[in-house]
Amino acid sequence: MDGTFGFENDFDQEYDDQIGSNSISSLRDGTLFLVDCSSSMFVRAEVEDKTLFEKCMKAIQNMYQQKIYGSDKDFLGIVFFGTEQNNTSEDFPHIYTLQELDQPSAERIKEIEQFSTNFDFKNFRQEYGNSNEYALNKVFWWCSNMFSLITQKLDTRRIMLFTRKDHPHENDKTLEKLAKNKSKDLYDVGIILEVVPVVLEGEKFDFSKFYADALMLSEEEIKLLPDPAENFEELEKTVRSKDHKRRPYTHLNLEFDNNLSISCSVFNLVRECSKPTKIKLDKKTNVETKTVTRRFNPDTGEILFASDTKLALDIFGKRIAFEQDEIKSIKRFGNPALRLIGFKDLKTIKPYLYVKPGHFLYPDEKSIEGSTTLFGALLQKCLEKEKFILCEMICRINTPPRLVALYPQQEEIEEKIQMIPPGFHVLYLPFADDIRQIDRMVETKKNPEVAELFTKCINKLKFKYSPEDFKNPALQKLWFEIEAIALAREETEQVEDLTLPDNSRIEKRAGHFLDNIISELRLPEKSAQAKSKRKVILSSSSVINSINALD
Repeated sequence: MDGTFGFENDFDQEYDDQIGSNSISSLRDGTLFLVDCSSSMFVRAEVEDKTLFEKCMKAIQNMYQQKIYGSDKDFLGIVFFGTEQNNTSEDFPHIYTLQELDQPSAERIKEIEQFSTNFDFKNFRQEYGNSNEYALNKVFWWCSNMFSLITQKLDTRRIMLFTRKDHPHENDKTLEKLAKNKSKDLYDVGIILEVVPVVLEGEKFDFSKFYADALMLSEEEIKLLPDPAENFEELEKTVRSKDHKRRPYTHLNLEFDNNLSISCSVFNLVRECSKPTKIKLDKKTNVETKTVTRRFNPDTGEILFASDTKLALDIFGKRIAFEQDEIKSIKRFGNPALRLIGFKDLKTIKPYLYVKPGHFLYPDEKSIEGSTTLFGALLQKCLEKEKFILCEMICRINTPPRLVALYPQQEEIEEKIQMIPPGFHVLYLPFADDIRQIDRMVETKKNPEVAELFTKCINKLKFKYSPEDFKNPALQKLWFEIEAIALAREETEQVEDLTLPDNSRIEKRAGHFLDNIISELRLPEKSAQAKSKRKVILSSSSVINSINALD
């Protein structure tokens, strides 16, 4: 395990200035898509019908749509470089600003569609043209100017550069040096530069020729970079992974005792994605309505303010009132922190101890120097000795303490891509008051032959499960309907419900065993037509209802 511990490229570090407020507020992000429009981008593979440029624009269009769904307050913009025409100024030739930095909208998406769907290269050459005479340092300079015009505070400022050229100024060392210097200037002012290589099948993109210096990448970091995207699916996945936000839920110190602690960032890796909140509008004016709550004295009808009311509890027939200061002191148990209690064997964590979704713990080097080193050593020892850390956790000042287990996780890398990050899962544990005892015992009779049939059936129907393979059909349908209305489309994109069982595949892989189970359990037979259409569903429901009938 190296000193960097694999953290530097996994989570954005732009939120460290907000540590003092413990919770991280939702801020705007700014992303500028920089698309190479030189002649090399307008080629296509023999087996494909889209050029590299069209693929880029389609990926950008999808990113706009995703932003509308999840982060409609973010700022997005598109800049072409390597064009013959320019709409900037004489000082910035071969640069064309297609869209200024602004919030995504249906009109802006429609404008992008002309480049991603039914693209006409002749019209593009007439309106924009192609040129290889651009200067990348001026392109970066123009992008920096665009960010400086935004008056709202941006949490992150990012440039995503789509290009096929791994050495843009190969024959001009002066321009090459200026471009590298300007890219470092972007870093100094807090603008993140990301390069998205777009190549044909079989082509290579060598970062070491130019972009390693421009992005300040080491040889080890270059080796860990994924291969360039050769098809649209890979390109879109690359774009989304680079743009994905990883904001900490809060920052906490892991305290070993009064004299030793390390700083950690707490992330939420999994949370339910809910539908957007409905807004009530006035029926006549279509203006958004507001809900106002007022309290009245039931005797006089006088309006009561917050200072006129108290909170009370009825205890044994007596009403006890509390002052605001008393309520605050009751809620407060200490400063936010993770306090170590001890270490326990991993095998003592049982599935029935699950209380609610947990978090993920990463070190925060900028708050307390040396946190990453100690965090890495602690993680390594917990993995070696198969132990978890039992802690008391207080997330915020007004939240009660909770028992949590810091469950260690080993880093996994496949094909230069980090599949599983290293760190600790924060698992909430129940208190003694939360555990319920169930005394009911269910006795079942076992039939070895039927049990063997079930075992074979289960083995045949096993598959590698990943929640990322299953999208929520209700959310997908909602977004497609909204998208169709916003973009004035006549037809709505069909939703593929991946949660439905694939009956034909189940029948093909385990139909023989299901038939034997039905025969062994002497389930009622159905007609041949019904059996062919609903065979697997019938088998599943009938078998489940008959498990207790084994003899």
